[in-house]
Amino acid sequence: MKKILALQIIALVLISGSLGGMFAFTDVYDEVHSRIVSVICLSCIKLDPIISLDFTFETANDNDHLNFVIENLTNTGPLFLAYRTDVCAYCDDMEPLLMEIFNVTFEKEDIFYKTVNFNGTDVTFIHINSDHAKGELLESQKIYDIDGDNAVPMFTTITLGYNRGIIEEYYNTVYGILDPHYNDEQRIELLTNIILNSIELYNENSPGYKPD
Repeated sequence: MKKILALQIIALVLISGSLGGMFAFTDVYDEVHSRIVSVICLSCIKLDPIISLDFTFETANDNDHLNFVIENLTNTGPLFLAYRTDVCAYCDDMEPLLMEIFNVTFEKEDIFYKTVNFNGTDVTFIHINSDHAKGELLESQKIYDIDGDNAVPMFTTITLGYNRGIIEEYYNTVYGILDPHYNDEQRIELLTNIILNSIELYNENSPGYKPD
Protein backbone atom coordinates (compact mmCIF):
# COMPACT_ATOMS: atom_id res chain seq x y z
CA MET A 1 0.00 0.00 0.00
CA LYS A 2 2.80 2.40 0.92
CA LYS A 3 4.60 1.54 -2.32
CA ILE A 4 1.50 2.40 -4.40
CA LEU A 5 1.07 5.69 -2.51
CA ALA A 6 4.71 6.59 -3.14
CA LEU A 7 4.34 5.86 -6.86
CA GLN A 8 1.23 8.09 -7.01
CA ILE A 9 3.07 10.96 -5.34
CA ILE A 10 6.01 10.62 -7.75
CA ALA A 11 3.64 10.64 -10.74
CA LEU A 12 1.88 13.75 -9.42
CA VAL A 13 5.21 15.55 -9.02
CA LEU A 14 6.28 14.64 -12.56
CA ILE A 15 2.98 15.82 -14.07
CA SER A 16 3.14 19.10 -12.13
CA GLY A 17 6.67 19.66 -13.31
CA SER A 18 5.72 19.03 -16.92
CA LEU A 19 2.84 21.51 -16.76
CA GLY A 20 5.05 24.08 -15.11
CA GLY A 21 7.63 23.67 -17.83
CA MET A 22 5.01 24.03 -20.53
CA PHE A 23 3.81 27.36 -19.18
CA ALA A 24 7.33 28.58 -18.42
CA PHE A 25 8.93 27.75 -21.76
CA THR A 26 6.13 28.02 -24.32
CA ASP A 27 3.60 30.64 -25.31
CA VAL A 28 0.64 28.48 -24.32
CA TYR A 29 -0.35 30.82 -21.52
CA ASP A 30 -0.28 33.87 -23.76
CA GLU A 31 -2.35 32.06 -26.37
CA VAL A 32 -4.95 31.01 -23.83
CA HIS A 33 -5.08 34.47 -22.32
CA SER A 34 -5.46 36.30 -25.59
CA ARG A 35 -8.05 33.97 -27.12
CA ILE A 36 -10.13 33.06 -24.07
CA VAL A 37 -9.60 35.38 -21.13
CA SER A 38 -9.65 38.54 -23.23
CA VAL A 39 -12.88 37.50 -24.90
CA ILE A 40 -14.49 36.86 -21.53
CA CYS A 41 -13.30 40.17 -20.08
CA LEU A 42 -14.16 42.34 -23.05
CA SER A 43 -17.15 40.72 -24.68
CA CYS A 44 -18.98 38.31 -22.43
CA ILE A 45 -18.99 40.65 -19.43
CA LYS A 46 -22.36 41.89 -20.70
CA LEU A 47 -24.18 38.56 -20.88
CA ASP A 48 -27.46 39.98 -19.60
CA PRO A 49 -27.28 43.75 -20.07
CA ILE A 50 -29.91 46.32 -19.23
CA ILE A 51 -30.41 48.18 -22.48
CA SER A 52 -30.87 51.90 -21.96
CA LEU A 53 -32.47 53.79 -24.81
CA ASP A 54 -32.07 57.05 -22.91
CA PHE A 55 -29.62 59.70 -24.07
CA THR A 56 -27.50 61.67 -21.60
CA PHE A 57 -25.59 64.97 -21.55
CA GLU A 58 -22.94 63.97 -19.00
CA THR A 59 -19.86 62.22 -20.33
CA ALA A 60 -18.62 59.10 -18.55
CA ASN A 61 -15.39 60.68 -17.32
CA ASP A 62 -16.59 64.32 -17.19
CA ASN A 63 -14.30 65.24 -20.10
CA ASP A 64 -15.46 67.47 -22.92
CA HIS A 65 -16.55 66.07 -26.24
CA LEU A 66 -13.69 65.84 -28.68
CA ASN A 67 -13.02 68.00 -31.73
CA PHE A 68 -14.06 65.41 -34.31
CA VAL A 69 -17.42 65.03 -32.56
CA ILE A 70 -18.04 68.79 -32.41
CA GLU A 71 -17.02 69.20 -36.04
CA ASN A 72 -19.41 66.49 -37.23
CA LEU A 73 -22.30 67.78 -35.15
CA THR A 74 -21.68 71.30 -36.46
CA ASN A 75 -21.26 70.51 -40.14
CA THR A 76 -22.72 67.08 -40.87
CA GLY A 77 -25.10 65.35 -38.49
CA PRO A 78 -25.27 62.70 -35.76
CA LEU A 79 -22.46 60.19 -35.24
CA PHE A 80 -22.51 56.46 -34.63
CA LEU A 81 -19.31 55.07 -33.09
CA ALA A 82 -18.70 51.30 -33.06
CA TYR A 83 -15.88 50.15 -30.76
CA ARG A 84 -14.18 46.73 -30.76
CA THR A 85 -10.85 44.99 -30.18
CA ASP A 86 -9.04 42.37 -32.26
CA VAL A 87 -10.32 39.55 -30.03
CA CYS A 88 -14.04 40.03 -29.46
CA ALA A 89 -16.57 37.30 -30.20
CA TYR A 90 -19.65 39.53 -29.85
CA CYS A 91 -18.06 42.15 -32.12
CA ASP A 92 -17.78 39.50 -34.82
CA ASP A 93 -21.49 38.76 -34.35
CA MET A 94 -22.60 42.39 -34.46
CA GLU A 95 -20.48 43.84 -37.25
CA PRO A 96 -22.39 42.19 -40.12
CA LEU A 97 -25.51 43.84 -38.69
CA LEU A 98 -23.79 47.24 -38.67
CA MET A 99 -22.73 46.74 -42.28
CA GLU A 100 -26.35 46.02 -43.17
CA ILE A 101 -27.70 49.02 -41.26
CA PHE A 102 -25.25 51.51 -42.76
CA ASN A 103 -24.62 49.75 -46.09
CA VAL A 104 -20.85 49.76 -45.54
CA THR A 105 -18.05 47.21 -45.64
CA PHE A 106 -14.96 47.09 -43.43
CA GLU A 107 -12.56 44.66 -41.77
CA LYS A 108 -12.39 44.17 -38.02
CA GLU A 109 -8.92 45.75 -37.79
CA ASP A 110 -9.97 48.86 -39.71
CA ILE A 111 -10.31 52.40 -38.51
CA PHE A 112 -13.15 53.20 -40.87
CA TYR A 113 -15.53 56.10 -41.30
CA LYS A 114 -18.19 57.07 -43.78
CA THR A 115 -20.99 59.61 -43.88
CA VAL A 116 -24.19 57.99 -45.11
CA ASN A 117 -27.63 59.35 -45.86
CA PHE A 118 -29.89 57.78 -43.26
CA ASN A 119 -33.58 58.51 -43.66
CA GLY A 120 -32.79 61.88 -45.26
CA THR A 121 -30.14 63.00 -42.76
CA ASP A 122 -26.38 62.54 -42.93
CA VAL A 123 -25.04 60.24 -40.20
CA THR A 124 -21.31 59.65 -39.76
CA PHE A 125 -20.46 56.02 -39.04
CA ILE A 126 -17.04 55.41 -37.44
CA HIS A 127 -15.62 51.95 -36.75
CA ILE A 128 -12.92 52.08 -34.06
CA ASN A 129 -10.71 49.12 -33.23
CA SER A 130 -9.17 50.08 -29.88
CA ASP A 131 -6.13 47.89 -30.53
CA HIS A 132 -5.20 50.03 -33.52
CA ALA A 133 -6.80 53.46 -32.94
CA LYS A 134 -4.82 56.45 -31.69
CA GLY A 135 -5.45 59.99 -30.55
CA GLU A 136 -9.00 61.30 -30.26
CA LEU A 137 -10.62 58.14 -31.60
CA LEU A 138 -9.01 56.02 -28.89
CA GLU A 139 -9.66 58.66 -26.23
CA SER A 140 -13.32 58.87 -27.14
CA GLN A 141 -14.12 55.41 -25.81
CA LYS A 142 -13.48 56.48 -22.21
CA ILE A 143 -15.65 59.55 -22.69
CA TYR A 144 -18.72 57.52 -23.70
CA ASP A 145 -18.17 54.29 -21.72
CA ILE A 146 -21.00 54.94 -19.30
CA ASP A 147 -20.62 51.57 -17.57
CA GLY A 148 -16.86 52.07 -17.13
CA ASP A 149 -16.03 48.42 -17.82
CA ASN A 150 -14.04 48.97 -21.03
CA ALA A 151 -16.32 46.32 -22.54
CA VAL A 152 -16.78 45.77 -26.25
CA PRO A 153 -18.59 45.79 -28.53
CA MET A 154 -19.71 49.25 -27.52
CA PHE A 155 -22.01 51.40 -29.66
CA THR A 156 -22.35 55.13 -29.08
CA THR A 157 -24.78 57.41 -30.90
CA ILE A 158 -24.14 61.15 -30.52
CA THR A 159 -26.67 63.84 -31.38
CA LEU A 160 -27.94 67.14 -29.97
CA GLY A 161 -30.40 67.80 -27.15
CA TYR A 162 -32.03 70.67 -25.30
CA ASN A 163 -30.47 71.02 -21.85
CA ARG A 164 -32.01 73.75 -19.68
CA GLY A 165 -32.00 76.39 -22.36
CA ILE A 166 -28.82 75.27 -24.14
CA ILE A 167 -28.39 72.94 -27.10
CA GLU A 168 -25.66 70.46 -26.16
CA GLU A 169 -24.09 67.19 -27.22
CA TYR A 170 -26.38 64.30 -26.30
CA TYR A 171 -25.43 60.62 -26.53
CA ASN A 172 -26.51 57.04 -25.97
CA THR A 173 -24.26 54.00 -25.37
CA VAL A 174 -25.22 50.32 -25.52
CA TYR A 175 -23.05 47.22 -25.32
CA GLY A 176 -22.59 43.65 -26.43
CA ILE A 177 -25.26 41.81 -28.40
CA LEU A 178 -27.83 44.13 -26.75
CA ASP A 179 -29.89 41.29 -25.34
CA PRO A 180 -28.99 37.58 -25.43
CA HIS A 181 -32.63 36.76 -26.20
CA TYR A 182 -32.79 38.98 -29.30
CA ASN A 183 -32.42 37.67 -32.80
CA ASP A 184 -30.51 39.62 -35.44
CA GLU A 185 -33.63 41.33 -36.76
CA GLN A 186 -34.46 42.64 -33.30
CA ARG A 187 -30.90 43.90 -32.83
CA ILE A 188 -31.06 45.72 -36.16
CA GLU A 189 -34.42 47.20 -35.21
CA LEU A 190 -33.18 48.43 -31.83
CA LEU A 191 -30.04 50.08 -33.23
CA THR A 192 -32.03 51.58 -36.10
CA ASN A 193 -34.54 53.07 -33.66
CA ILE A 194 -31.72 54.64 -31.65
CA ILE A 195 -30.29 56.16 -34.83
CA LEU A 196 -33.69 57.43 -35.98
CA ASN A 197 -34.23 58.97 -32.54
CA SER A 198 -30.86 60.70 -32.81
CA ILE A 199 -31.80 62.06 -36.24
CA GLU A 200 -35.07 63.47 -34.93
CA LEU A 201 -33.27 65.13 -32.02
CA TYR A 202 -30.56 66.49 -34.30
CA ASN A 203 -32.97 68.03 -36.80
CA GLU A 204 -34.96 69.59 -33.99
CA ASN A 205 -31.99 71.08 -32.14
CA SER A 206 -29.20 71.73 -34.69
CA PRO A 207 -30.41 75.25 -35.63
CA GLY A 208 -29.65 76.38 -32.06
CA TYR A 209 -26.32 74.58 -31.68
CA LYS A 210 -23.47 76.98 -30.90
CA PRO A 211 -20.49 75.06 -29.50
CA ASP A 212 -17.81 77.00 -27.63
